[in-house]
Amino acid sequence: MENVVFLEAYTTASSYKETSTIHIPIESFITYCIYKHCSPAEVSLRLVSVNDTEDGTSIVLEDEVHFVKDEVPWQVASCVYPVVMFQDTIITGLCAVARHICAHRSGHQNSLEHEEGLLGFRKSCLQAPNTVSIWTKFCEVDIIKTVKHILETDKLEEVPVNLVRFENHLKKPVKVHNVYKIVRDMKKESLKAAYESKDETNSNVKPDGEKPREAKNRKWKSNCKKRLEVDCSVKIEDLNISHQFAEGPFITLADLILLPTYHILIQAFGNTFETLLPLTHKWYQNIMNTLRENTLIDLLNKFPSKRLSVENVILPTTEDVSLYKSDPKRHNPKKRLFTKEDDIENALSSLSEGMEMNITKAEISHTINWDNIPDGAKPSGGYLPDKRVVRKTQQLENLALVVMNVAKEGDLIVDFCSGSGHLGILVAMLLPKCTVILLENKEQSLLRARERVHKMGVKNILFYQCNLDFFIGKFDIGIALHACGVASDLVLDKCLKANAKFVICPCCYGSLHVIDDLVYPRSSKFSSLTVEQYMCIGHAADQTHEDHPLTERGMRCMAAIDSDRARLAQEFDYEVTLSKLNFLSCTPKNNLLIGVPS
Repeated sequence: MENVVFLEAYTTASSYKETSTIHIPIESFITYCIYKHCSPAEVSLRLVSVNDTEDGTSIVLEDEVHFVKDEVPWQVASCVYPVVMFQDTIITGLCAVARHICAHRSGHQNSLEHEEGLLGFRKSCLQAPNTVSIWTKFCEVDIIKTVKHILETDKLEEVPVNLVRFENHLKKPVKVHNVYKIVRDMKKESLKAAYESKDETNSNVKPDGEKPREAKNRKWKSNCKKRLEVDCSVKIEDLNISHQFAEGPFITLADLILLPTYHILIQAFGNTFETLLPLTHKWYQNIMNTLRENTLIDLLNKFPSKRLSVENVILPTTEDVSLYKSDPKRHNPKKRLFTKEDDIENALSSLSEGMEMNITKAEISHTINWDNIPDGAKPSGGYLPDKRVVRKTQQLENLALVVMNVAKEGDLIVDFCSGSGHLGILVAMLLPKCTVILLENKEQSLLRARERVHKMGVKNILFYQCNLDFFIGKFDIGIALHACGVASDLVLDKCLKANAKFVICPCCYGSLHVIDDLVYPRSSKFSSLTVEQYMCIGHAADQTHEDHPLTERGMRCMAAIDSDRARLAQEFDYEVTLSKLNFLSCTPKNNLLIGVPS
């Protein structure tokens, strides 16, 4: 299985053979539509039959589909579907899988696509993970939740907020790279079409033998050049370029992902949809006309329609913002919480005796002989500037030695938020009888890690391109070096759920914030603190710069937050150590949490 897309299905192979009807979740349906549209010759598709459920939808397929006959590879089973298994790399998440399919496309390119194809300029369409991109989250999470809600209800009293958000998005100025050049090109095509039409009309009335109008042609070219000029000082909203498609004037992968969901929605709403959401309906018609006589349209037309009762439905108001821009309700770490001194001191005074843990020194009796480590596994081989190499080397040595101390032969070790693989690659070299997973949601970072590993010929490393929440597999040790803010807590939760050992060096305490899966404080020991007090302490914990007058207080605040994390692990029956990295100067964020299940 060199390059396979795995989709979840609620139908068995034998049932499908008898009825030609398949029951699949919405994510599988969208992925299947994109697969059929792109026709990737190098990518095969397999359905994984799971327990039947009311979730999802049924559709009749005339073409042959293949089910997994044997056991699903464990690498695939450890992720949320859809999943791609591409050699030693696992890709999961709807947008990431769809991007992979597009990258191997063999189908015909539409004239209304960007010159670089469905992935757009620099192949960047939906590249950012949904944890940092509102647009990716909308396409991958929000709109899917809305469709599932529609499929589960019979009567609608209010238009789902996410539909209004997309309608507002289509009102906003187009945000694409080199928008002024695009406007010039559009003017050029318009003028060219107008001139050709006029020239064709004139040619029908010219007498034979008429002399060429060279002077007039030169004049036309001069006027044309003036008309093509675009003043780059003009505001984008005044350029008269609208959202013909979801991301602007070109059809992209985002349109293909959204189209099946909106097809379901429009079938459910009926004629009311155009009245309620006119711009969205126009966008839908644009795509349907653009892709007419296409395999994707044939699939959608087979989809069983459902009608809702939408009488007197209410259209709610939402923030009138583009989905490219930061939602005003979204936490923005750059907009720091500037607390007052009194707030911080009051929060610290609320820490009672027994809450904070003693910080111990990590007991490490040996060191790493870096002369025996290949250059590709050293920080200097991982695209780091020279001034950071020494400090990064010290950080890696601290964590790698602890991992070596708690690991045993055959362990599966996950380097969460691995970036370019500095820590995970070193651990794999030091523990050749263990398997290391580099888990990172940024495609380019993981590609750099993969390049390094392949150059060295290391065989005990796997690559997972996904968000933390898409990884659901069992493992033995979880490690994370400077996973920012809430990511350290998400890693901790993954380890606790898997009953795995953990070695975590947190950072970015000031960007902690409450999200759907996390509530602060984390432990019952710290429950007497309010969220506001906790965030004050987290904010002050970032004041640990060298020679800073507030460094000492910042270190205490940092220890308080990590004590709360350690207390949570203790509630899960873990033995936990809170220590400091050796070579404290290697980073101001030098706390180290080590946990071992009892």
